[in-house]
Amino acid sequence: MYVGHINLAESFNGAGEHFVGLIEALQRRGVDQYVLVRNVALAKRLDLIENLTVGPVVRSAVTAYCLMPRVDVLHVHDRASRAAGLLATLTQSVPFVLTNDVSIDADRSPISQSACRRAAGFIEPGEIDAATHIAVYQRAANALKTSQASG
Repeated sequence: MYVGHINLAESFNGAGEHFVGLIEALQRRGVDQYVLVRNVALAKRLDLIENLTVGPVVRSAVTAYCLMPRVDVLHVHDRASRAAGLLATLTQSVPFVLTNDVSIDADRSPISQSACRRAAGFIEPGEIDAATHIAVYQRAANALKTSQASG
């Protein structure tokens, strides 16, 4: 499985460390990954992970969408990345999963609301178990295959 990650967070704080830990755990389980991030320090840290492809630093969801190669599943890690997931699903039929921010209901942005409705799966913030992520990714990819076969 080839998983794309987009993380447009501006700071590299505790959430950034969590993100790095997740990427490393998925890498140890043999998941091929392509990562796009906004933060230069985070990109440099991720670039140290063996056999991980880190794309150029990006500033917007649209740029991230344009630079993301064809992946089996896209994981958007923050609210700023949701538009990239929505674009991938609508234009390329790539399923995406969201890290489920507790403030989703408070976000009234039409793009965010649409992304939340069209997401193929949700992962709770702070969830670092690679097996849990892989299961969500597989369900998202399989749901798309099933809908394409029946449609």
